[in-house]
Amino acid sequence: MQHNEEQMTPQQHAQHIEQMLQAARQECKADMQRVTDPNAQMLFELVDRIVTEAITALVDYQNGRSVSFRPLPPPQSGQYRTEPPDRTDMAIDVDEAEPPPRISSEIPPRA
Repeated sequence: MQHNEEQMTPQQHAQHIEQMLQAARQECKADMQRVTDPNAQMLFELVDRIVTEAITALVDYQNGRSVSFRPLPPPQSGQYRTEPPDRTDMAIDVDEAEPPPRISSEIPPRA
């Protein structure tokens, strides 16, 4: 039975949002399989984990349980980087048609 949003209880609003988030979660899971870019896959996995936590909080609220915000569990796939970037991750993208960037010690001081 559809309700006018102005007549919905807070629990019904929570259920409505939960249903929308369930759809978003399904889309994230499908997109993880559709794309080949590892960064996009990790992003969709992260969004899925965040949305899952939000759904849990909404269901807790709907069932009259205390809603608590828990830290996200560690990733299960092991794909998230936890180590600092290496030098190649921080390399400057230089156009070969341009002269290389100058080191600040080579720049003459202002007069």
